[in-house]
Amino acid sequence: MTSFKMAGQVRDTTGRLLPGVNVVLVVTGGSVPLKAATTSTEGVYEFQDVPAGSYLLRASLMGYAPFSSETIVLDERISSSAPKNITMHETVTSLTAVNVTARKRAIEIDKGKLVYNVSGSALASGASALDLLRRIPGVSVGQDDQITLKGASGINVMIDGKMTYLSENQLIQLLRGTNAENVARVEVISSPTAEFDAAGNAGIINFVTKRSMSDGYSLEYRSAVSKGKYWMLNENMAASYRSRRLTLTGSFDYNMPHRFMQSTNGNTFAENGKQVTIRRELKTPTKIDFYTYKVQADWEIAPRHHLNAGYHGYLDDYVKDNALSTVRKYNADGNLLGIVQSNNYLEEPYHYDAPNLGYQFQIDSLGKKLTADAHYISYRNFSDGTLSTDYFDQAGIPRAPRELLRVHQPGTVRIRSIKADLDLPFQTFALKTGLKYADIRNKANYRFDSPWNGEFVEAASMSNTFHYRERIAAAYVSVGKKFEKTNIEGGLRVESTMAEGYTVEAEVDNRWRYMKLFPSISIDQVINRNHEVNVSVSRRINRPTYSNLNPVRWYYDQYFFYAGNPYLRPELAWIYSLGYTWKEQYVLTASYSHRSDYIAKRLIIEPGTNAVVSQSANFESMERFDLILSVPFKPVPFWDIQITGGTNYTAYPVPLLDRMKTLKKWAGNAVVNQQLKLPAGIQMELSATWFSSELWGIYRKKWIFSTDLGLRKSFLNNKVDIRISFTDFLRTNRYGGRSLTDYTNYYYDDLPDTRRISLSVRYHIGGKLQLGQSRRIEEQDRL
Repeated sequence: MTSFKMAGQVRDTTGRLLPGVNVVLVVTGGSVPLKAATTSTEGVYEFQDVPAGSYLLRASLMGYAPFSSETIVLDERISSSAPKNITMHETVTSLTAVNVTARKRAIEIDKGKLVYNVSGSALASGASALDLLRRIPGVSVGQDDQITLKGASGINVMIDGKMTYLSENQLIQLLRGTNAENVARVEVISSPTAEFDAAGNAGIINFVTKRSMSDGYSLEYRSAVSKGKYWMLNENMAASYRSRRLTLTGSFDYNMPHRFMQSTNGNTFAENGKQVTIRRELKTPTKIDFYTYKVQADWEIAPRHHLNAGYHGYLDDYVKDNALSTVRKYNADGNLLGIVQSNNYLEEPYHYDAPNLGYQFQIDSLGKKLTADAHYISYRNFSDGTLSTDYFDQAGIPRAPRELLRVHQPGTVRIRSIKADLDLPFQTFALKTGLKYADIRNKANYRFDSPWNGEFVEAASMSNTFHYRERIAAAYVSVGKKFEKTNIEGGLRVESTMAEGYTVEAEVDNRWRYMKLFPSISIDQVINRNHEVNVSVSRRINRPTYSNLNPVRWYYDQYFFYAGNPYLRPELAWIYSLGYTWKEQYVLTASYSHRSDYIAKRLIIEPGTNAVVSQSANFESMERFDLILSVPFKPVPFWDIQITGGTNYTAYPVPLLDRMKTLKKWAGNAVVNQQLKLPAGIQMELSATWFSSELWGIYRKKWIFSTDLGLRKSFLNNKVDIRISFTDFLRTNRYGGRSLTDYTNYYYDDLPDTRRISLSVRYHIGGKLQLGQSRRIEEQDRL
């Protein structure tokens, strides 16, 4: 029996593509749809295996008048393969009241992605994108805000599907400076397909911002104030203009994500043949003025041809304001030997500039398109500080002159990248292919000076220059095929990497030269209306970040510092993922990964100084299994509860002084989120998060528990929105850990400044805000 394919695009009367339109195919004279589809982001719908006959096309979308076509006849003699395009007309009817009873599911699986819908959260007041991550199962934010996903730090972050590749520290700063109120949902992609860069063994987290396709102008101003240890402000202004052929967007954000960390830590070592135990009390106040500015333009230069240009920049004016480290030294009998007090002052402004240029050619109305992007990124870090050290006896009386150490550590990163992608959906399958080339250059100087005869003289043994260059060429092909209830997508990505890092004075030369294949496959199966399954497999790579390769030093005091590791090697991983959805609301996911040259934190003792050195290092391998279950409840109509719980198993070997030891541990986590609709249109949200003790590198981390409360109320037809939030209001959020190696018995117990109250007011003028697309690349996450 002959069957046909019917496809086309849906536009409005101005020619703008309309995503999310419900399109059905009805037999002439009938009322029950034979086929149904929803248009893609390119406004494309498609029906496969349509038998010969006479049909009507019908389409519907909120804000538009229902569409019904003239009779369409599919017959071998007279049918045409021409696309059946649809034009919809906006409605002008005024509604006096709208009662919306449905809302998006809090958690869902979409083509292998675990999606957390966070739009409209009452907890967003004064919160950042980093705060959202703290409430996602499987994502852990620990000491010094390191982010791990399912036990690994090789994480990539995207905004609106574009990579935001920064170093770990800069990624944290960017997320801290990104307001949670702009985020619609967070997608966790454990096993990415071939079209994504192969970097990121832990997977990809994609922040999808709130967007609208409305014409006209809009202006939104938001002001927030928070109080914890410090008063903090967040001022944001965003504007957009959209016409048929031109879209302009821009935003400016000023944020003060100040922090304060109070920590107790220490370890034992041998000094002059005797055992010495140190106990450190550390107070770290950090003052930050974070300025973010973005502009984006998209111009339809001709029908089906779009040119876009954008610029994203920020200035992170970072000051570590006299961090105070007080070290008390004790002998084996517990008697106080003396006190060492260090004061660390650091000014560290970060400058980031990222212009980009892009082109898109819409080949036909069925979704075929060619895109090309070029990026240039300039990142400059100017770091100057001083470390002063005073020595006291048991009674607190000075016993030696003050020591001074002056620090100067400028660094630059330049990234040039070009890429092209071709998307070709055909009648029976979809093909995607693309090319990419990136050239990264990094240079960092670090110089330490100490006083000598009244002048500062370079400490040559601690100073050095680091040069790094990396070139990556990549190509991929991905093929997708959709059957009645099965969707299969398989791909292969090949990446050729040439990299070399050189530490000048120490003459450390670390080179990589390799070509790797990264296959992937994803299968979505709809069993029936109550059961859906997704299975995916992919190979990934986690290249060391530029800052982790740079052997620069960051001191707490003379007994502890962070340092880069120029000997780091890339980490490779196979990731297997399974997702199951029951009745469209109960979600179960399972994943397993095997990593070689696993990158995580280690501690070593610097010979001659007894200082603990914290740095990233390669462990031989790592295995990780994760199981996550999400269940919604609705005890009463005004009360929604979402409970998400998980368990995981981690195993990897760590080196001891005389042998290797395999660390193994089961761990668990749970998130309970409650939303209540109170009288007078007030929305309340209460969230509790718990992580059990788990492994991370050479650490066994302590359990974490925190609670947040938020209230939200809108006025003047949603033009004014007021939110109040209380984060960590029980002040239970603490970070603690202990070394599991016999190199050192180092431990830490941190109390971060996360208990605070926040108030935000948003005022909106004009139409719906059109937020600009972020066009970013893989290499930015490793700055």
